[in-house]
Amino acid sequence: MDEATRFTLVYGIIGILLLVGIPMLIVYLRRRKREKLRRRGIKTYGH
Repeated sequence: MDEATRFTLVYGIIGILLLVGIPMLIVYLRRRKREKLRRRGIKTYGH
């Protein structure tokens, strides 16, 4: 395996992780914010 293929593999894996991880993180943070607001008494948040 030469350097070029190793770099492509590493960047490909990082790219896939970012593509999957960022939307999951956004959904997670949005859900937490909604729960905080619901505890405060705002029930119709995000509908």
